[in-house]
Amino acid sequence: MNPNVPPGAAKLLDYIGKLETGRDDASAYEVIVFFKQGKLPKKLTEYTIDELLDAQKKWAKNWGGSAAGKYQIIRKTLLGLVAQLGIPGSAKFTPDLQDRLGFQLLTNRGWQAFVSRQVTVGAFALQCAREWASIPVLNTTQGAHRQVMRGQSYYAGDGVNKAHANPAEFETLLASVRPGMEPVKPAPAPTPAPQPQAPASEAPSRGIVGWLILAAVSAAGVVTAAWQHIVNFFAWVF
Repeated sequence: MNPNVPPGAAKLLDYIGKLETGRDDASAYEVIVFFKQGKLPKKLTEYTIDELLDAQKKWAKNWGGSAAGKYQIIRKTLLGLVAQLGIPGSAKFTPDLQDRLGFQLLTNRGWQAFVSRQVTVGAFALQCAREWASIPVLNTTQGAHRQVMRGQSYYAGDGVNKAHANPAEFETLLASVRPGMEPVKPAPAPTPAPQPQAPASEAPSRGIVGWLILAAVSAAGVVTAAWQHIVNFFAWVF
């Protein structure tokens, strides 16, 4: 991916490229209409813009379409992008240039308004669906040929195009590439310090004086309840 394409847009473009070409690797940049790239005299990425525009005329006549590259850019669209960006005819249709063109298509369809939350996910999805037939609309709307339902291509009804993505999946992807504020997490409550406790079954220990008093009283045979309280008192103190 062209390093000048923002990360969110790059993620979306990779997704679109896979839908349009069925490829998720570098070979996507070589695909042309109806997968006829095997009939080309050289790789698509070696074509100059002038050569490609000439070739697209022939493809449209012979094969009924002119889509080229990872983003399946048709001749009319390519002419507009070349004029808009001032791309020389000698420039080659490289992966970097294709990514640049793909990002410009997103920009033309409202990418900046989308990431700045000026338009909804559904509204931007519709703009993308108008650009790429493989993308589903997210809401029932009037398509190019008839009314289309959620999940269908904007161009459904032409006998050729259909959406190649699950609408919920595409919706989730769009939400993931639009930056938003992270929720502020509350600070965890401090854990109270544990308080030392003597085991309930453990009797207080007697000091040496307490033991001597108890021994003396026991020897005299006068260990009564009253004396026991006195002994325990001295045992705790001493």
